[in-house]
Order: sequence, then structure tokens, then C-alpha cells
Amino acid sequence: MAKIKKDITNIVNQYLCHSCGSCFASCGHDCISYENTVGGYLFPKIDYDLCTSCELCYDVCPGDHFTNYLKSQTPNDPFVGNIISSYVGKSQNEKIYKNSQSGGVVTALLKYLLESGKISAAIVTSMNMESISYSEAKIVTTVEELITSQKSKYVPTNINSLMQKVSKIDGTIAMVGLSCHMHGLENLLTIKRKLRNKIFKIGLICDRVMTSASIDFLSQKVTNNKIKDFVFRDTLNTPYPGDITVTETNGKLKILDKKSRMLMKDYFTPARCLLCFDKMNIYADIVIGDPHGIQNVNKVNGESLVLVRTDKGKELINNSIEVNEITMRTILVDEAIKGQSIISKRKKWNAHYKAWEEMGYDLPSYPENIELNSIQSSKKEIQIAKKNLEQALSLDKYNSRDLLIKNANNYYKFRTIKSEIRKKINLIKRIIK
Repeated sequence: MAKIKKDITNIVNQYLCHSCGSCFASCGHDCISYENTVGGYLFPKIDYDLCTSCELCYDVCPGDHFTNYLKSQTPNDPFVGNIISSYVGKSQNEKIYKNSQSGGVVTALLKYLLESGKISAAIVTSMNMESISYSEAKIVTTVEELITSQKSKYVPTNINSLMQKVSKIDGTIAMVGLSCHMHGLENLLTIKRKLRNKIFKIGLICDRVMTSASIDFLSQKVTNNKIKDFVFRDTLNTPYPGDITVTETNGKLKILDKKSRMLMKDYFTPARCLLCFDKMNIYADIVIGDPHGIQNVNKVNGESLVLVRTDKGKELINNSIEVNEITMRTILVDEAIKGQSIISKRKKWNAHYKAWEEMGYDLPSYPENIELNSIQSSKKEIQIAKKNLEQALSLDKYNSRDLLIKNANNYYKFRTIKSEIRKKINLIKRIIK
């Protein structure tokens, strides 16, 4: 029997695609492009007239599987990962700090690496309202470019697609990415081995992203005009942790309360995010995020949580402190992890994984210790998880983006009313007490 050739088409059809860009970087025949679905998913598409059935796109896809090398690198507890030390702090550069989302440490570290000559360039993500997913990965070489790329972009971005260009750059590169990007990068390095010692991995803590349709929805809550910029958490113009700001093409700034993003988070969450165990970006050299649950953090202007995972990461932090790029104070690892709700993550992952299986979809092939370190779910929790996954899959079932936005508005109204009722009930309870 002839061997069945494998590529990423079925992975996309099964909604296992992370949109990480690894398949694009693996293809030597330029036969992979990206398209934005009605629901706002960023999915690769193969031009079979150009495809040679080499299977490399399948081999590097982290949405479907981990390579044996990546499995061997998986820590004993994959929900936490190996941590050498943990800190809370901020950038010492006032411009970077004021323009940051929560501390500006990522930009400060990249600034140090560029100015010291330790890297030739950095891979970051910027908003671009002209791109198909409203965000784009780019290679930057100056501090000015870094500053324009600050703040998180909570939409899928195919960062790893730039690895073809990275291979042509002399020197070391720093990459800032989510867990899925690091998974894809590690898979990709099995075929691009010359890059293995060339990339410094700065990971971001990630609960999940939202499809790019969320930007269309949230923007229309404050304007019907064309926009040139969208910021999910703007701490420059609004108090920390930052409201949504939308900039029209005429320069006018529109502000939407951050509660709107939280209300719609479940509605626009991609299915693959719900199946991902790696909130803490366990394969990065350094991991940075919000310091949830940590005592005495600056809640007025914000600070960054920093987890050091490798000796390379430790050296970077120490050097950056020495040259006064960042200021850091040591915190207990247990305190850092507790604030990230890892217990809840263990349980939710297990529920969504089991629900996905019950729904008849293909399961991603993960190392065995991931399920062993999860928390077994009840039937009720699996049913809730199934509803979350069904909602994620339903985003692409509308005939147009306008119809999707219309339904999203109905959901928004429902959630708003529910939230107000909950507030009143809690107020009554407090009065009674």
C-alpha cells in the first residue's frame, strides 16, 4: 500500500493550527500562503500546483505534534517548567516604561541586546490594520522600532514565518513569542539546525488570544470610521492595566472600557488555545508577563514578572541589571506561580482535551507527562469545556463577518446584563451581612 502523504491541510480542517508560521518557514517552494477566515482565524493554505509533497510542513507543525527532540526537552511539570529564578521589575528607561503595557522589561532587554551588539536583530509583533489579521511579525534593528512594537497583540500572528529571512541574517536573533511560537520554533529547528544556537527566546505568558474578528467587534463599539491603530491595553492614555484605545484615520482617539475585552474573551477564543497546556512558555530562555497575585507590585504604572529558565536567560538579566537597563527585585518562585492560576489551568486543559476527544476531533500528540500533571475533570466540567469549543468552532459558520459581529453584539448584551445582575446580587449579599 502506498504511503499517504501528510501536510497541514487536515490539521487546519481539524482546527489544530496555531497560526504560528512554522509551516510557511519550512516550505522551500513558496506554496503556502495565509488567509483570514470569517471568524478571524489565520490559517495557512497550500497551493497544490506548486506543492512537491515533501511533508515538511506537517513535520514541523506543533498544532498536531511535538518532535521527539521537543518531547525530550519537556520538563517534569509541563504546566510550570524549570525556573532558575524569578523577579518583578521594570525598565529604567522612562520613555519605554511609560509606553509599556506592564513594566517594559521585554523592550528594555531587547534594547540592551541590540545596543551591546549581542544580537543583530529582534523579531517582534506590531499592529497593522492593513494586514489580514491586523497584526504582523517583523524584524527590527533599532530601539525606535522596538518602541513602536510595544504592548501585547491578542490576535494570531505567524511569527515563525520570518525564519526563512532569519537564516540569512548574520549574528544572533532575539525572538519574542507566545508558547505556540516556541513550540513551532523547536519543531522547525529539527530541519533548520544551523539556527539552533542563533536564536534567543523571550517568551510571553499567555492565557489565550482572540481571533482577529474581535478587533472588528470591539472597534465598532466606539466608531464606525476606518481606523489606523488598535491597542488592547493602552497604559499611555488610560490608567494601568489599560483600556482599549482605537485611533481613527483622522487621528481621533476612542476609548473602550477594558471590561468589554474581558466580556468577549470567551466568545472569540480560538479552539486551539483551549487545547494548549503551556500558559507559562516553558521552552523559552526568559518568560515575562503580568505579576498577578504578587504582593507590593506597582499597580499604578505596572511592573513585569520575569521567570528565568536557562543560563542564557540568567546572564541576560544580570547584565541588564548591571548596566541599569532594568531594575529587579527577587520574589519567591511559588509566589510567582500561584498568581498565574496554574491549578485552574491544569483542570481546564484536561476538561477541554477530553471534550475535544468526545467531539470526535483529532487530538494533538503531546508528551505523556502533560496529562499526568493535569487534574482530572468532572462530567460537568467537560460539558462546560465542550460548550467553549463549540463556540470557538461556530465563529466560521457565519456567511459573513457582519453576521458574526451582529451575533457577537447579542452575546455582548447578554453578558452585560448578566454582569449587572451579578453585581446587584453581590451588593444585596453585602448589605445583608
